[in-house]
Amino acid sequence: SGIENGIPASQVGSAVTVVTGAQLRAQQIRHAGDALQSLPGVSVSRQGTANNLTVVRIRGAESNHSLVLIDGVEVNSASTDGFFDFSNLGADEIEQIEVIRGPQGGLYGTGAIGGVVNIITKSGKGPLTLRARADAGSFGTRDAAVQISGGDDNLYGSVTVQGSTTDGFNISTAGNEDDGGELSTFAFRGGIALLENLTLDGTLRFSKNDSDRDGFNGALNGLAVPSDDASVFTNRLFVGRLQATLDTLDGDLVHKVYLSGTETDARDTDATFGTSHNVGDATKFGYRGTYRLATPGVSDVQHYFTALVERERQRFEQPSDPTMPTRERHTPRFAGEIRGEYFDSLFLTANVRHDDNDFVEDFTTWRLAGTYAVPHTPFRVHASAGTGVKYPSLSEQFGSFSFFTPNPDLIPEEAFGWDVGLETTVIPGRAIVDVTYFDTELTNEIDFRTLPNFNTQPFNREGESTRQGIEVAGRYLLTENITLGAAYTYLRAREEDGSEEIRRPPHSGRLDVNYAFDGGRGNVNVAAIYNGDMLDNAFDALTFAPSQVVLEEYWLLNIAASYEVSPGLEIYGRVENALDESYQQIFGYEMAGVAAYAGMRFQLEERVSVFQVAE
Repeated sequence: SGIENGIPASQVGSAVTVVTGAQLRAQQIRHAGDALQSLPGVSVSRQGTANNLTVVRIRGAESNHSLVLIDGVEVNSASTDGFFDFSNLGADEIEQIEVIRGPQGGLYGTGAIGGVVNIITKSGKGPLTLRARADAGSFGTRDAAVQISGGDDNLYGSVTVQGSTTDGFNISTAGNEDDGGELSTFAFRGGIALLENLTLDGTLRFSKNDSDRDGFNGALNGLAVPSDDASVFTNRLFVGRLQATLDTLDGDLVHKVYLSGTETDARDTDATFGTSHNVGDATKFGYRGTYRLATPGVSDVQHYFTALVERERQRFEQPSDPTMPTRERHTPRFAGEIRGEYFDSLFLTANVRHDDNDFVEDFTTWRLAGTYAVPHTPFRVHASAGTGVKYPSLSEQFGSFSFFTPNPDLIPEEAFGWDVGLETTVIPGRAIVDVTYFDTELTNEIDFRTLPNFNTQPFNREGESTRQGIEVAGRYLLTENITLGAAYTYLRAREEDGSEEIRRPPHSGRLDVNYAFDGGRGNVNVAAIYNGDMLDNAFDALTFAPSQVVLEEYWLLNIAASYEVSPGLEIYGRVENALDESYQQIFGYEMAGVAAYAGMRFQLEERVSVFQVAE
C-alpha cells in the first residue's frame, strides 16, 4: 500500500546508509558482511575465512548490539549471546541493505543499541526471469547461484539457490593446514493478492555452513593463539515469515497480521573438548496498524499513526548436554509511533515501546527523530535521540559450555544515544556530503571475567561506557560514467575506567570508484578500505592471564570488472586484497592474502511477463 512502502532516506531523522543491489553487483559481493566493511560507523570482525565467524559492530557497540533483520525477521541468534553471524548470509538474493545507526529501541526493541542492519531480498516482481552465475578462483573456491523470479502485484515470487565451497587457507599463525568450508542457501520470497485489498506474502530461507576452524591451543610469543587441528563446525539458519495485509478506508488504514520465526542450530566439534550442540529459536506473532491522517485544506501536511501489539517466545536448548533443561521466555510488547510530514521540508518521528517481560524487569524504550530541509539552501539537518536495551541471552544466563559458568542474575544493558548531522548538496544532482556527530552512553554492560577455576563468566560492569565520534559520507557523480564514494569514521569508544574498547578502530574509512563504459555494457569498480590500529584481548599461553595487543592498521584494495559480451551473457572477474596485505581482524586469526576470481553470468528474460493478463 502507499503508506507501507518505506520512507525516502531524505525524510529520516536517523543516520542511514543504503547499499543497493546494483552496488553489490558492481563490487561482486558474495558475502553480505563484505558489503558493510568501513561504511560510516560500521566495523567488521572475522575469524579468518569468509565461512568463519563474522560479526558487525555499529558505532563502537558490541556485536550483539547490532540488530539484524532479513525481510522483517530478526535473525540474531538465541543460542549465543545474541549476535548475528554474517558468515551464514550470501548476497545473491539481496536487493538492498539499510544500516540505521544509533539506539533504535523504541522501534525495534532489544538488541538495537548500536543500530539496525535491515536486509531486503528481491521480491520477484517483474518479467519472468532466469538468472544463473558461476565463478571460481583462489583457494580452490567454486561458487554458483540460480534464481528464477517474476510476477506483478497480483502474484509474484523469487526463488534462489546458492552454493559455494572452498579449500580455504591457513587461518592460524603457524602450520600449513588449510581451513575450508561450504555454504549453501535456499531462499524464497513471494506474495499473492487474495482480494483487491487483501494480500498474503511470505519469506522462507535456509542456509547451512559447514566449515573448518582451528582450536585455541597454540602459542606465539607466550600468548595463546589458534593452532592447526581437526576442529569443525556446522551452522544452520532457518528464517520464515507469513504476513497478511488488509487495506481499508481507501488505503488510509492498513492492517498487518504476521507470524515469523527463526532458528539457529549450531554444532561445534572441538578436537580437544568434544562436541557441543546448541539450538535457539524465536517465534513472533502480532498485529500492526497504520493510519494516515491528512489535514483538510493543507495538502502538504500529513500524519501517520502506527500501533503494534506483539508476542515473542524465545527458546534455548543444548542437545549435547542432556542434563540441561530447555529454557523459555515470553515477552508481550506494545509500541506506538507518530510521524509527521510538513510542507515537504520538515519530517518528525516519535515512537515508544513497552516490553512486558517474564524474566527481567519490564522495559520501556523510546526514540525521537527529525529532519529539516532548509528552503532555498543546499542544507538538510537531521537529528535523533533515543534509548536502547539488550536483554541477557538465555545462553549467558543458563548455558553449559567448556570453561564457562553461566550467570542467571544478569540484568539488561541500557543505552541512551543522540546524534546530529548536516547533509549538503554541493552540486545539485551530482555531489552530496553528510557529516554526523554521535554520542552514546551504555550502562550495565555485560562483560566476561575469569574465575579461579579458569572458567569465564558473564557479569554486569558498573559505571558507564561511552562512545562518541564523527561519521562522514559523500558521493560525487564526476562524469556521466564515473561515480566516486567516500566514507570516514572517527570513533572514541571507552570502558567505564577510560580504557579503549577492543576491536574498535578509532579511524576507518573507504573510497569507492565506479566506471561504467560502452553504454553500460562494461563496468569497473575499485574499493579501497582502511582500518586503523585497534586493540584486542590476548591471554598468556600457560596462565591465561589477560593482556592486550595492538592489531596493526591495514588497507584492502578490491577490484571488480564485468562486461556484457552479448545480451544476457556477462563475464566478470575480481581481485581481492590486491596489495596482498597481511592483517588480522581478531588476534591470532590470519586473513586471506591476494586472491583472484572469474566467472560468467547468464540472464534470460521474457519480453512479456507470463503473469500479465491480456486485455
